[in-house]
Amino acid sequence: MEQQILKNLADIQTGPFGSQLHKKDYVENGTPIVTVEHLGERIFTEQNLPKVSETDKKRLSKYILCTGDIVFSRVGSVDRCSFVDKTHNGWMFSGRCLRVRPYKNIDSLYLYYFFCLKETKQFIRNIAVGATMPSINTKLLGEVEIIYPDISVQRKITKILSAIDSKIELNKNINDNLYQQLDTIYRATYPYLPSDELPAGWNCVPLGTLCDSISIKHSFDKEKLVFLNTGDVENGHFLHSTYSLVQEMPGQAKKSIKTNDILYSEIRPINRHFAFVNFQADDYVVSTKLMVIRSREMESRRLYHFLTTQDVINELQIEAESRSGTFPQIRFENIQRLPIIIAPPDIELQFTQILKDYYNMIDSNICENQHLATLRDSILPKLMSGEIDVSELDI
Repeated sequence: MEQQILKNLADIQTGPFGSQLHKKDYVENGTPIVTVEHLGERIFTEQNLPKVSETDKKRLSKYILCTGDIVFSRVGSVDRCSFVDKTHNGWMFSGRCLRVRPYKNIDSLYLYYFFCLKETKQFIRNIAVGATMPSINTKLLGEVEIIYPDISVQRKITKILSAIDSKIELNKNINDNLYQQLDTIYRATYPYLPSDELPAGWNCVPLGTLCDSISIKHSFDKEKLVFLNTGDVENGHFLHSTYSLVQEMPGQAKKSIKTNDILYSEIRPINRHFAFVNFQADDYVVSTKLMVIRSREMESRRLYHFLTTQDVINELQIEAESRSGTFPQIRFENIQRLPIIIAPPDIELQFTQILKDYYNMIDSNICENQHLATLRDSILPKLMSGEIDVSELDI
C-alpha cells in the first residue's frame, strides 16, 4: 500500500465564481450544470438541472467535466461526492462544487470509493472551516491522505464494488420505468380535469376532506430514536445511510409517525423530498419541516400517488415560490385546497389494486437496494485496507 496526499494524485478545481455565472444566465436547453443538490450516490441526480448556453460553455470551458472526474460539495455537506460516468461527460459544475481529476497513477473509481469510506468522510468534515456553514477549498481537500495499492489491485476492487452499484442502479431504472407505467395508467383512469363537467358517479373534492396533517407529539420510553429530516426521504426512497439516532430525553415530546403515513417536505416541493411509510415506525420521529399526512377517507397509497404526481408537485412549487422568505415553502393548507377527482367505487378499487401491485414491486427493488448498499458498505473498508485480498483473483 502506498500513501500520498490528494494534490499529488489529482488536479483539484473550484467551480466558477458567482461573478462568472449568474442565475439569469441559465437557459431552458443547453449543457447541464451540477450543483450540490445534484450529488447523488455515485452518479448525479437529474431533477431540476440548470443549463447553460453553448456560448457560456465555451467561455467557461475549464469547468467542463470529463469521465472519471469526482465532484465534491464545497459547502454544507462537504463529504458528499459523485463520480462522472460516460453519460455525464461534457456536463459542467457550479461554484458550490469542487472537481477532482485523478492523474494516471490512480484509478478514478478507486479514488471515489476511497472517499466513500466513513473514516475519509469524517476526516473531511473535521477539516472543514466555518461553524454555521462548513466549507472546504482546494488547499484543504488537497491535503487529504490517500492510501492505495497497485493499480491492478485498485481496478479489481472497483470491479467488485461497481458491480454492486450497477445492480443498485439497474433496480432504480426499473423503478423509474414502473413509475412511468403507473403515470400512464393513472392518466387513462382519471382523464378529467377538476374544471370539467364530470360524468355521473364521479366527484371532485378538496383534498383536506380526505386527510389530516398530524402534528401530535408523544413522549417515548426508548433510549434512542431514529430521526428523519427532509434530506432522509427523496422521491419515495428512505435514505437509510443518512439517518441519525437521537438520544431520548425524559419528558421531551417528539413528532412521531405510523405505518401508512405520508412524509412530505414543506421546503421546495420540486426537490421531491417525500416518502410513504410502509414499515413499523414505532422508533421513528421526524423533523418539523416534514409534514406527516394521514388519510381519513381514502386508501393511503392512492393519496400518496396523487400527492407525488408531477402536476401536483408543480402546482405546490408555484404556491411555495409565491411566499416571501428565504426558502420556497408550503403549508398543509396548500395541500388541503388541492382538488382531487374521485371515480366511482369500482374504478377506485381497481386502480388502488393496480397501485398496490406496482408499489409492491417498487418496494421490493428498494429493499434489495438497501441490502446491496449494506453489503457494499460492509466490504468497502475491508477491500480498501487489504483485509480482503483480491490480488490473486481473476475478475
